[in-house]
Amino acid sequence: MIRLRGIGKRFAGRTLFQGLDLDLVPGHTTVIVGKSGSGKSTLLRVCNQLERHDTGTVECGPIAIPADLPVREWQRRATALRRRTGMVFQGFQLFPHLNVLDNVTLAPRVVQGVARAAAEVKAKELLELVSMRDAASRFPARLSGGEAQRVAIARALATDPEVLLLDEPTAALDPASTASVVAVLRDLRQRGFTLAMVTHDPDLGREIADTLFDLDANRGPTGDR
Repeated sequence: MIRLRGIGKRFAGRTLFQGLDLDLVPGHTTVIVGKSGSGKSTLLRVCNQLERHDTGTVECGPIAIPADLPVREWQRRATALRRRTGMVFQGFQLFPHLNVLDNVTLAPRVVQGVARAAAEVKAKELLELVSMRDAASRFPARLSGGEAQRVAIARALATDPEVLLLDEPTAALDPASTASVVAVLRDLRQRGFTLAMVTHDPDLGREIADTLFDLDANRGPTGDR
């Protein structure tokens, strides 16, 4: 579980949010919505400390990251937190020189020390989960946008994260690709995965969310409107 308490973040001299509280509840899907430029993706990145917050505390299990930590200690705790999360980026971020199977097995092998054979067994199960097992030997350049995003989801799940964070996973996809990604998200939700997703599409948010977090309504007492 990730807990945000009293979180504040400024960017380019502007307060994006202040005094913000949010719980990413185990087994639930939390969808963050809000106006364009409101800080939705920044908030998601604060959840796994790709963006450092200015005030408040981020907690994940025994890890607490208050805003005033010295840089070296923040780096240590942020790294520990990221080991407990998975991140799916809007731009997929697949390694172009690796095929699909190697993209999915890379983190377990390099970061967690999992043997290649075991990592490949797990990767094939995850590719089956996202309907991409037949694409294991293909390279990212030969994938459609929807296919690449489904591989990115499998890759993020390969390290068994406690929370899967998804930044606009259907942005810039055509309707058919969007439908394929949404089907995967629905399935993950039904299987009890803990998901936190940013979306520009409030209808999609309402469709799959257990908790719909409207950043415009929850940014705190002093956030810019």
